[in-house]
Amino acid sequence: MLFCLEVFALEKNCPEGQYLVKGHHRRGYVRSDGMYVRATNVVAHCKSLTKAAEYLQNLFKNGVPSDWPHKMEKPVRWTEEEKERLVEALEELPEVLFSKKLKGVYRLQKSKDHPNPATSADGIIVLYDTSFDSPFGLGRILAHELLHQSFKDMPKKDQQDYHLATGWHLKLMPNRMIYWNGRQTGYVQDDGKNSFEEDYANNLEYYLYDSDKLKKVTPSAYQWIKRRFGQNFQLKRRKK
Repeated sequence: MLFCLEVFALEKNCPEGQYLVKGHHRRGYVRSDGMYVRATNVVAHCKSLTKAAEYLQNLFKNGVPSDWPHKMEKPVRWTEEEKERLVEALEELPEVLFSKKLKGVYRLQKSKDHPNPATSADGIIVLYDTSFDSPFGLGRILAHELLHQSFKDMPKKDQQDYHLATGWHLKLMPNRMIYWNGRQTGYVQDDGKNSFEEDYANNLEYYLYDSDKLKKVTPSAYQWIKRRFGQNFQLKRRKK
């Protein structure tokens, strides 16, 4: 299926190292840190090209991803407001999550699993309408989907190290098939039982946004993440 591409482009009338934010109306919303941002009319202006803005500039895609399996899901076009909010959300995340293998971030209207705010495939992230009104915050939603890509990017030996450290183990079935079986307890979210990739994304999300719960519920995951990613794996503080 064909899709349209809209580039988050630098404009010639902005100085080097900056990009143009087009004028738009911004609705009120609550940031991931709990701060309420009031509705306002944003005047077109040049803004510093942060690493987050530079990373996203060619990833905003309109239309439907090629070979997207959910045929009933409909695309909507990115708005300037949504682009700026996504840049803001990415700016709070560790740069280790800026995968070079991410091919695009798409905007679709409604998930087949509504009110699911987002989903991802290899190299693709899809955000639905509900992601921009979620009580969890856009940054947390984006982090979770980037963490799925982070797991796919990891070498197999590191994936297996995660499996073993967090209680996943190989199980031989009667039909001689072997698969990874999860631990019996200790999941910050129940859907982590479904796959070790989901478990990984959940645990790293909680490490960033609710480390106390992760440390209590799945201490083995907390220790593995701390060892694997180091002290710099944390949210960036916003300027007040």
